[in-house]
Amino acid sequence: MSDRPDELRPSSGLPPDADWEAIARHLAGESDPTEASSVRSWLATHAEDARLVDLVKVHAANAEQRADVTVDTERALAAVRARMGAEAAAPRLSVERGGSPGAANTPAVPPARRRWSWVAGALAAGVAAVAALSQFRSAPGAGAPREYRTAVGQRDSVRLPDGSMVVLAPGSRLVVAAAYGVATRDVELDGAAYFDVKHDAAHPFAVHTASADIRDIGTAFAVKTSEGGEVAVDVTHGIVALSAARSTVAPVELHAGDRGVLVREGVSVRRGTVTADDVAWTRGLLSYRDASLTEVRADVRRWYGIDLRVPDSALAARTLTASFRGDSATQVLRVIALALGAELVQRGDTVTLQPQGVDSSTPR
Repeated sequence: MSDRPDELRPSSGLPPDADWEAIARHLAGESDPTEASSVRSWLATHAEDARLVDLVKVHAANAEQRADVTVDTERALAAVRARMGAEAAAPRLSVERGGSPGAANTPAVPPARRRWSWVAGALAAGVAAVAALSQFRSAPGAGAPREYRTAVGQRDSVRLPDGSMVVLAPGSRLVVAAAYGVATRDVELDGAAYFDVKHDAAHPFAVHTASADIRDIGTAFAVKTSEGGEVAVDVTHGIVALSAARSTVAPVELHAGDRGVLVREGVSVRRGTVTADDVAWTRGLLSYRDASLTEVRADVRRWYGIDLRVPDSALAARTLTASFRGDSATQVLRVIALALGAELVQRGDTVTLQPQGVDSSTPR
């Protein structure tokens, strides 16, 4: 599933034309309550759009029964919409009765009927393609590790062979071990992801980053990696054990509502502070509450492809409290600068935050 923040629309309501990204999120169960209410209202008054959504659900369910997979309905709807758009844009030969010799006398097809003939073809091809991809992704691994990557601004959902689900953040990479599920269930993460793990005491689940090991004890949790080896873990359900990679020190247990941050092999914990906002990025909302600029910079790079630099040590030590949904990169950077009392200096995809009044032409 692909959605860049600058393409997301506010959840306060749908525009005059259907917001298919919002509808797709609703279909995948990823809308927040406000957006879900807006989508339901839209579909209640737009019968053709509602019919298309219902048809995608039915075809996805049929594909799942035939192939024993879970179809990504958001991706399926996007595939169907893309195919419909290509079909609608394709040039068509208009042939009238009594036309030139040799021309076929084809009766005119009513627009509504023609639209749904396109839909039928798009559904068959689009859902089948997504089902095939889902089947490939869900097949038990044996041989080589499997790798999943997301581009800047793009999220994706991954269903692991044991039924565990992963939401991969933009600009991230997940590697699933070749022997996943045989003795252990190991994955490697570079970037950020949300894990909803199927508990299996006989086959421990572990996430490995460059600097941390995160072991699940039957739970759902988010992991964010940043430069310098910083790793933040937000636990929404269950228990997680967090430790530095290859460390002999006993891991720190994090329970539901806890946030653990590993920096330079030391783990700091904030108990009972995690809320739904801390994992709202899985729904396209970036929300920060006293977040370190290290974490913010990593997110800006993943979501917008911007290299945000903070050379001033005093400025770099500050934290950010802010939320963004549907904001462009320019808007996000302006809010960050205002919140920190800083100025922006941009050169291409590199943006430097500096204290106000500093001459950017003077070497620092």
